[in-house]
Amino acid sequence: MRGRCVRLVKGDPSRSKVYYDNPVAAAKRWVDEGADWLHIVDLDGALGTGENVESIIRITGEVQRSIEVGGGIRSIAKTERFLSMGISRIVMGTACIKNPELLDEAVGRFGRGRVAAALDVRVNLASIEGWTKSTTVNYLAMAQSLEARGVGAIIFTSVDRDGTMSGPAMKQVEALVRLVNVPIIASGGVSTLKELERLREVGASGVILGTSLYEGKISLRRAIKVATRC
Repeated sequence: MRGRCVRLVKGDPSRSKVYYDNPVAAAKRWVDEGADWLHIVDLDGALGTGENVESIIRITGEVQRSIEVGGGIRSIAKTERFLSMGISRIVMGTACIKNPELLDEAVGRFGRGRVAAALDVRVNLASIEGWTKSTTVNYLAMAQSLEARGVGAIIFTSVDRDGTMSGPAMKQVEALVRLVNVPIIASGGVSTLKELERLREVGASGVILGTSLYEGKISLRRAIKVATRC
């Protein structure tokens, strides 16, 4: 947000904490600690208050890892711009509900492996536009629609838990895993290695860690070991 690496509580811009003035430094830190993937969200893009494309370009030039980017990707032009500069996968959220034909076009042009969908949920309903607006769309019905449209992964975020370190929405994650065959990546609230282990056990294909890493509650190296343990 505004060129800096921040974390929000429940997506609320007024409850932000800056961890790095230079997001490249944060990216390098996680790569040094073993990250194979970096998850970047352009919060200004998601909220419609600006964009952080230049910061993202700098990150891609400095680290040699797979990177996925979400936040304000609501056009084919922006999708193509990100993918052409070395981003491995883009994440669409608002567009999945307000402009599903755009999602269809992105999957068709770039392949399902390079397009993921953000399923941001508050009280079982999908949220859009940087989580500032709720819809009447049930998250399970939305997941089925996303699967039918051919997305490569669904990133499920519990808005109510994001940034709180209060534990993941385990029942919702498990329900999604049972309902669809698309890989489910869980996000929001994870604060312990036991929770990470439980998410692996219920079938989550991946987990996004944010606040718990920045606050030192979880070691990334240990988390990777837990997540990849057979």
